[in-house]
Amino acid sequence: MTVRELFRKTVSVLHERGIPSPTREARLLLGKLLKTSPARLYLFWDQRVPEEDERMLQALVEERLLGVPLQYVLGEWEFFSLPFRLRRGVFIPRVDTEAWVEEAVVLLHFLSGKRKQLVGCDLCCGSGVIGLSCAFFVPGLVLYGVDISEDAVALALENARFLGLEERVTFLVGDLFSPFASRSLAFDVILSNPPYVPVAFWEKLEEGIRLYEPREALCGGEDGLEVIRRILCEAPRFLREGGFLFIEHDPAQKEAVAELGEKSGLTYVRALRDYTGSIRASVLQLGREKECEFSSDATTPAFI
Repeated sequence: MTVRELFRKTVSVLHERGIPSPTREARLLLGKLLKTSPARLYLFWDQRVPEEDERMLQALVEERLLGVPLQYVLGEWEFFSLPFRLRRGVFIPRVDTEAWVEEAVVLLHFLSGKRKQLVGCDLCCGSGVIGLSCAFFVPGLVLYGVDISEDAVALALENARFLGLEERVTFLVGDLFSPFASRSLAFDVILSNPPYVPVAFWEKLEEGIRLYEPREALCGGEDGLEVIRRILCEAPRFLREGGFLFIEHDPAQKEAVAELGEKSGLTYVRALRDYTGSIRASVLQLGREKECEFSSDATTPAFI
């Protein structure tokens, strides 16, 4: 069977079983099999596929048909234009997060022009995509990442090596700021995508999420604010004066985040929206007296 024939067969099978975007998924699966980008598949259209490779693709397709998220089937996923390795047991990064990471990168670029070295922290780091994306695009950033999951930290370290960033990043297993309790660190920026789904909403999530993604990476207690509350309470102790906290949350949690942050001594700067226009995160600052606005459309954040 040629690559073209195998592609058509895969699209048909995925479509018949109700898989969303069957053509796109077939391209990604075949790209993995042939170790090439989906956009280059046409270069191999007339190449015959060995039976062993056909069986490998069939195994991948069967895994996907069982409801396993495509990211886990592929074992890798792109975030912020960078390739990251993924595996079961570690949270799958979402494209919605990229929008506020873009804002963070703009800020860090600006700050790096004023300071020789920046120190950042990625809390609840998972596979490390947020912190590593910032470190990749901001050469002056030294990054610490923390997650309570040993599997997540191991994968984050693997991704750091894969991107050639291991000299500037340190990933630690721990509960939020606990690894820094005995260290004299003051962060210029703290980045976090913590668990924020209320327990009552867990059963309403897609089956693929509930069955395969780690619940502890998604559920944030009864009101969804359990971890967020702790981060906002503890962050001032670990931020340098004028330092920033970027934290992802549900749109409905924006007011609570602002209130909790201000109670702990942080100034609420503004809400950050994802590419659909929905509120996806907030940025707060230690030691600021007024609200400011900024946009990633400019190379200099207007809130500085």
